[in-house]
Amino acid sequence: MERITELAGRHAEWVQPSSNQRYYELHSDSLVMASLRFRSAFGTLAVAKTANESWTFKRVGFINIRVTVRRAGEEGDTAVYAPRFWGEGVLRFSDDATLLWRPTNFWATQWAFGLPDGGLVLEFKTGIPNERLKDIFKTQATVEIMDVPEWRSRLPLLLPLGFYLFIMHHEDAAAGAAATSGTPAG
Repeated sequence: MERITELAGRHAEWVQPSSNQRYYELHSDSLVMASLRFRSAFGTLAVAKTANESWTFKRVGFINIRVTVRRAGEEGDTAVYAPRFWGEGVLRFSDDATLLWRPTNFWATQWAFGLPDGGLVLEFKTGIPNERLKDIFKTQATVEIMDVPEWRSRLPLLLPLGFYLFIMHHEDAAAGAAATSGTPAG
């Protein structure tokens, strides 16, 4: 895998090689830059790998839901994402640096890590260029990576974490749609 920090100012694509596996790869040109694999078909624990680092992401809690971010094999949280009511939320690192996670369009098919002043660091857009019919059941995204120097060193974490949050949002939306489409008891 190549170094993710070299993607600053460019775009990349998260692709799902097989629709029946919760495994994803970050591609830039023909290079695999990172991977994200969920440990089970229905769980929220995922492992992200880049050329030099490995992370775990897990959604925890019932009432006070949050996503913990840890270096693989370590116990302490590197960062914690705390969602708000409509899916947006705050990512707070152990050094108190923060980013906002929010939708960037009305239909919430585009999401971004943004700065408190409104600038963006990463933006995830549903789908990839040149999608084919066989991709219809896959979760894929194009990522625009802004060149924000103070956040460049954190791209190896932010790119897979953002896609993890993107997947969680899409799965939650699908579950909510399925739950509300049932026929009421009569």
